This record gives sequence, C-alpha cells and structure tokens, in this order.
Amino acid sequence: MKKKSMMTKKAVNVKSFFTIAIITTLFLIPNNNTRLEVPTTKDISVDIGSLVKQFTKAIKPTSFIDAWGKEKNNWLGVAKKVNDPAALASSIGSLAGFIKPGLFKGGFDVQNLISSASSVKTMAESTGLLKSLEGGLKPEAMVDSWAGKRAGWLSALDLLK
Repeated sequence: MKKKSMMTKKAVNVKSFFTIAIITTLFLIPNNNTRLEVPTTKDISVDIGSLVKQFTKAIKPTSFIDAWGKEKNNWLGVAKKVNDPAALASSIGSLAGFIKPGLFKGGFDVQNLISSASSVKTMAESTGLLKSLEGGLKPEAMVDSWAGKRAGWLSALDLLK
C-alpha cells in the first residue's frame, strides 16, 4: 500500500510542478500578444456616417432614379458627416427618395418612411429607419457582395444607441 501511495504523491507533485511552471511562464513572458483582450462596447467606435455611406454604395447604381447622378456627390458629402439622429433620419429619407419605386418590396411604404424621418428624435429610431429602408429593398437593388456584408453592417448599427 505504501508503494502505491508514494507513486500517487509523486504523480501529483509532477502535475503540480508543471501546472505552476506553465502559469509562471505565462506571467513572465513580456510579449503582449499572449494576453487576450476582449473589447467592450465602450472600446468600439461606430461611425454612423460610414455605415450610411457603406449602405449607399451597396445599392446598385441602376437602382437610382436619374436625379441621383446630379446629387450623389453632394449627398455622400453630407452623409459622411452625419452624427446625430435628426441628420441621419433626414439622409435616410432623402436616400429613399432617390431609389426607383419598383425596387421596393411589395407592401413597403416608402412615402411613410420618408415622412416619418422628420419626426425621429433618437439614434435608435434613426437606425431603425435605416434598417427599415434596407429591409424594404428587393435583393436585386443591391450589389451581389451585400449579402456577405449585411450581417456585420446590421451588427454595427445595433451598437449605436
């Protein structure tokens, strides 16, 4: 019995030694790459202007009415500076007005979206308006690569409060 007991103690001591050695080594390594830092939502900066611009560029050029060609650069210049709910809602309503009516899903009321843009007060309402516009478009209104970017874009919108 004593022989088995001594073998078990030695095995425990060896395991303990290696566990302590590994933990100590991890703390002593000066390389910052060994530490996992998980960003919090406080660390993540979401630029609504760039999200609006990204969405706009995901709409096929052929999905816009002719007037968009004259207004596109001016609209994009204003949209990239958007940083408050009212300006965002105004940009969304304006953008919706430049999209060909036939590219909205059946039952989607683009005029309601445009008129509701003027009463938006919060960022959550504004991002909801943008999500509504995106969801109201037929898939053929969007560039093919949008399907792969959509989930990330929606997640970024959800970070805005």
